[in-house]
Amino acid sequence: MTESLRCRLVRYLEELTDEEFKKFKLYLEDSSPREGFLRVPRGQIKKADNTDVAELMVRHYGECEAWDVALMIWEKMGLRELWEQAKREDPQIGKCGDIVFPMDSFLEQIPIIVKKKRTYRNRIIEKFQLMRDRNSCPGEYENLHHRFTQLLLLQEYRYREQKEHELLASGREHAEIMENQGQLIEVAALFDPYEKTGVHPQIVVLQGAAGIGKTTLARKVMLDWAEGNLYQDKFHYVFYLSCREMNHLREKKTKFADLITNDWPSLEDPMTEILSQPEKLLFVIDGLDELKFSCDEHSFDLCKHWNQRQPVPILLSSLLRKTMLPESSLLITTRLTALGKCDFLFENPRHVEILGFSEEDRWKYFCNFFGDEDKAQQAFSLIVNNETLFTMCFVPLMCWIICTCLKQQMRRKKDLKQSSKTTTTLYMCYLSSLVTPGGRSCPVQHHRGLCRMAAEGIWEGKILFDEDDLRRHGLEASDVSAFLDMHIFQRDTDSENCYSFIHLSFQEFFAAMFYALEEEKEISDSPTPPIPGVKDLLEKCRDSATSFVALTVHFLFGFLNADNRKRLEEIFRCKISQEIKIDLLQWIQAGIEQQHRDSSLRNDLLEIFSHLYETQNEEFVTSAIAHFSEISLNIYSKLHFLVSVFCIKFCHNLESIHLNIERRYRRKVGEIHFHSELCLSCSLSKCQLTASCCQLLSSLLKNHRSLIYLDLSMNFLGDEGMKVICEVLKNKNCNIQDLRLSRCHFSNACCKNLSSALKAHGRMKYLDLSENNLQDIGMNLLCEALGNPDCNLQELKLSQCHLTAACCQDLSTCIKNQSLIHLDASGNVLHDCGMKLLCEALRHPSCNLQKLMLSLCHLTDSCCQDVSSVLKSNQSLTHLDLGCNNLHNHGVKLLCEALEYQHCNLQTLELWNCQLSAASCYALSSVLKKNQSLTHLNLGANPLRNNGVKVLCEALGNQNCKLQELK
Repeated sequence: MTESLRCRLVRYLEELTDEEFKKFKLYLEDSSPREGFLRVPRGQIKKADNTDVAELMVRHYGECEAWDVALMIWEKMGLRELWEQAKREDPQIGKCGDIVFPMDSFLEQIPIIVKKKRTYRNRIIEKFQLMRDRNSCPGEYENLHHRFTQLLLLQEYRYREQKEHELLASGREHAEIMENQGQLIEVAALFDPYEKTGVHPQIVVLQGAAGIGKTTLARKVMLDWAEGNLYQDKFHYVFYLSCREMNHLREKKTKFADLITNDWPSLEDPMTEILSQPEKLLFVIDGLDELKFSCDEHSFDLCKHWNQRQPVPILLSSLLRKTMLPESSLLITTRLTALGKCDFLFENPRHVEILGFSEEDRWKYFCNFFGDEDKAQQAFSLIVNNETLFTMCFVPLMCWIICTCLKQQMRRKKDLKQSSKTTTTLYMCYLSSLVTPGGRSCPVQHHRGLCRMAAEGIWEGKILFDEDDLRRHGLEASDVSAFLDMHIFQRDTDSENCYSFIHLSFQEFFAAMFYALEEEKEISDSPTPPIPGVKDLLEKCRDSATSFVALTVHFLFGFLNADNRKRLEEIFRCKISQEIKIDLLQWIQAGIEQQHRDSSLRNDLLEIFSHLYETQNEEFVTSAIAHFSEISLNIYSKLHFLVSVFCIKFCHNLESIHLNIERRYRRKVGEIHFHSELCLSCSLSKCQLTASCCQLLSSLLKNHRSLIYLDLSMNFLGDEGMKVICEVLKNKNCNIQDLRLSRCHFSNACCKNLSSALKAHGRMKYLDLSENNLQDIGMNLLCEALGNPDCNLQELKLSQCHLTAACCQDLSTCIKNQSLIHLDASGNVLHDCGMKLLCEALRHPSCNLQKLMLSLCHLTDSCCQDVSSVLKSNQSLTHLDLGCNNLHNHGVKLLCEALEYQHCNLQTLELWNCQLSAASCYALSSVLKKNQSLTHLNLGANPLRNNGVKVLCEALGNQNCKLQELK
């Protein structure tokens, strides 16, 4: 049977990958049949599978024409082997009747717009596939694909206080966002419909902090579309509009069609046809926050048609407000802080926040940067354990700066830890790496002019500076050549006459230097307008509604560090003012006073601590906060924990501390507090602390003799963390009496150190080691200290520590210690034989145990005779928990015999889930009528049924019953 062309076409289409099939349909949409044939409707092509596409092509073109179209498309897609195979399979292919259509003549049938579109795509690829590294030499470029690392995108609009600069504030929430990735979104899905409504968003706002990668991502979208890898079914054309470039054109009157074809003259002819399908157009508007004109001033002058000649601000406003080309789609990038100023322009936008790099992607970035995995591993290992650096690396720009510094430090064999302790120190390290011995230096007045211009730009929201700006600050284009050579200042890519700092944070760094420099008398004949003073700067920083000066202030504190000040003065041959120290100290103290008056400003204190940490100046920090008697903080990350511990060390008069560890949905999981009588209690449970955090905490613990309570439960401390804790316990200044370390991932390997520390310490009264894998061997080591007569331990918790009956002999020595009054060994497989050993110790005359917890210890009724003997002889035991053990009715009957004994002092008995039935209630009822000490009884999770409860109720009505609580 001869195969039809229709079936053959299906067979060949099935050989295409999903991506190739998408491209095939894209080419098919743009192809045009010969005169007399119908065009395949685009709406039908979009949802068609292989069979449907073949059917549509044959129906609209005929078999012969359909095959020729397929051949042409496969050739244009570069599928040479498939194309040659198809041509070899049937020599008649390519002919329709007696007329032969050579491929070249067939291509001439394609409309001009398709050729123009192909040219446009190629131009886009040429423009966007190469990127210039910030410190590369002239003519050196990187391939965007090689350097690009995937960014995390969160599909959410998060309202938050923006007191801190974005660069610092974003790290606060990064760890918690990583835990909840349910709302992350891929670039390819940015314009997909909403799950709840099914509506496609027309406007997507990509928002993110400075340096987070907004422009790089926008350029990657352009490149991926041009290469046929993104939005092929959604958009026929994607246009890139740089808001920086719009600034240069703000005085110009033009048509929107001319505006978008400015760089692409090849599109001028078919523009009418292109813009006639606005639903197939995407406009990428990059850097909306950088506009020097407002888009809300022209609401009454908006134009509706793309062919009207209007000023550029009106054209852009018309596009944003959907007055012009309302069916088109917009992808807008903007900084977080600017979003509130322009968000009202957009109707129902999809907000997507660029979070930066995940931990895995940071490693990928290092590999891409160094180009050699061994070198990348060497560099990455230096930061992976440095909490400050590793947190900063989620911002792509900071990752680039850190990689650059690491490269320099590794070459010079410098100590990375010291050079990257704070943000300011890291920037100093970067600046130092740019200064070459014997290189061109800048005159002091030029440096001062640059700093002044940077400060003016911060206040005016300006990041691009033209030659008029330079002259106003005593600079000429030739004067900034030294800064250009240092790669901290750059010519704008869109205009040779405009300049900018390589990143906003560097502008803020130089603005901070403007305020830190010693003042000089104005010698210019035409002085520049005055810039707000340092007091204005500090006051603006305190205003929670703004954040544009926060990092500038942060750098000012960093300049108080002696090493930073010295390096600054050496690099720029300038003199840092000593008066700035007084201003900053007064501002800090005023902020502290304000925080004390208003407890709702708790986060302000964390910001104050962050500034103080930046100084690394012990004298300054002590002057600022030595008088503190109370501290209350919300901790958002390990970095904030580090900052807080650093500052608390210098609070010598503390009486009370509250540290609330904030997680997603503001869940309180840790707390530190003092008692009024100056005994410090510290709880940091569930804080995701590690052994390295213990090292930081140890300095705080050693400096406070008043500390008696420490809770580090549910942290990943491990045996290394226990070593640090043991060092603290051995310190002569340590007065910890209550230590809680449940679920800290300890093993029996740490027990020797702990035993030694407990012997040396001698003041421990409460110890919780629950849910650690101590095992019997670990218990044996601990009991060397805990069973010692000099041990003053009163409470010991060992639930779920993987103990067996073999350790009960060691536990017995602890029970015989006169000081121990509370033992919790629940959740360990002790069995009846282990219980027998414990009962022997409980009957010992020196035993003073009052509370014994043995739930879920695999006990049976066989051990109840021994327990009964204990209840008769031990006068101190008042609380016994035997819950979740298979005691059955017979075991409880034995216990009840002892409970009726007149000298039995037991007050609380836990028998929950002990396989009891109604039959056990008769013995228990008798106890309730006679026992004068039992006040609490737990019979929960037992099938007592109505009959059993009725028997108990009769006893409860007896006048001799002293029971207060029945579960």
